[in-house]
Amino acid sequence: MRLTFAGAAGTVTGSCFYIEAGGQRILVDCGMFQGLPEMEARNLTPFPFDPKEMDWILLTHGHLDHLGLIPRLVREGFRGRGACTVPTRDIAHVMLMDAARIQEEEGEAALYTAADAVAALDLFQARLKYGEEIRLNGDVRVRFHDAGHILGAAFVEIQAEGKTAVFSGDLGNRGKPLVEDPTYPPKADVVVLESTYGDREHPPVEESVAELRNVIVDTLAGGGNVVIPSFALERTQEVLYLLFRLWREKEVPACPIYLDSPLATQATRIFERHTEQFPAPARGLFRKRENPFDFEVLEYTLTRQASKKIAENSGAIIIAGSGMCTGGRVLYHLRNNLPRPESALVFVGYQAVGTLGREIEDGASRVEVLGSIVPVRASVHKIEGLSAHADLPILVDWALHADPDQVYLAHGEAPALGALAAQLSTHGCRAHIAEWHETVTL
Repeated sequence: MRLTFAGAAGTVTGSCFYIEAGGQRILVDCGMFQGLPEMEARNLTPFPFDPKEMDWILLTHGHLDHLGLIPRLVREGFRGRGACTVPTRDIAHVMLMDAARIQEEEGEAALYTAADAVAALDLFQARLKYGEEIRLNGDVRVRFHDAGHILGAAFVEIQAEGKTAVFSGDLGNRGKPLVEDPTYPPKADVVVLESTYGDREHPPVEESVAELRNVIVDTLAGGGNVVIPSFALERTQEVLYLLFRLWREKEVPACPIYLDSPLATQATRIFERHTEQFPAPARGLFRKRENPFDFEVLEYTLTRQASKKIAENSGAIIIAGSGMCTGGRVLYHLRNNLPRPESALVFVGYQAVGTLGREIEDGASRVEVLGSIVPVRASVHKIEGLSAHADLPILVDWALHADPDQVYLAHGEAPALGALAAQLSTHGCRAHIAEWHETVTL
């Protein structure tokens, strides 16, 4: 077995792993690079493999940094087969068609078209349940297991040539309201492990909910707005679930709650179709016909006109994309609210280096938003316990459960990669920090 780190090596985004095993050429994910311009330039770099020769792509989940380059793969000749879970296929449709629309707006610089995205989606005919085995040929067997993270997310087990390799994809945090805890991996010879939060420990979820409640109560009392940049998948739905709970229990004042993201709205409808995948408390709500995605004070703003009207409000909660403030409707809300000391900006997810969100999170006093320099007077809060990613203790516990001969670390920035490697080594586990386009023999 040979493995090439075609992406997510030394950085969080651009997930793509090329495996040659048992006569098959396999990709695990093929995602977009996001962040600094030099990082996004990698989206144009030739793949370290020939797309025409690929047999399979195994998709761990529906985030853009895991699937966003699959249409480019198809455009360059990939005609193999794809496998993922049923919810991931539903999510992939929404995400790729939205990404293709954005690409087409780029004109000649577009990586792909909507037609390429449709062709990519058509390849995913193998839609698996967790634990279900699929044979890629007589010698290569694959299983998807529940990774937590987001709806339908999986880590991938590949058995070939007498070895077992496990690719974590993105592992989830524990105790989340809308996804189960990640399951443990089987015994494996090799683990490719994500490292996004490999240098920190998340606070308990309930502590983070209390922090969110306090920010909302204080901000609304002062007449400001609470702006929450949120990723369309999982994070938005989880925030809605928590706001529903706080509203129902009267722990926050009744106020308008706006979900100002057409993409997140589409994703939310997918979540409503797969409530059987939720943990028991959330499933119970839907069985009682209580819908945390549809309650009295929540409004979905689908049109630009409705979005613009939000600016007339004070004392509202505004959830908008994008989660790292790199585009989308959240930029208009930042322009309106960052200069207001009575307003609050609440980050509930990871902010990659080079993004506007990271700039604000790191304490910038002035930022450029939509071509204007805007002072940052609003209070800025980072609530880490809502993260959809596993933290250091979870990552170490999960990896050690596989008892691997070798761990390769990916999906992380240098501090996180180094800290996780050091922690694994204290447990006698060999950990290697992967380099971009590095090839190793397993």
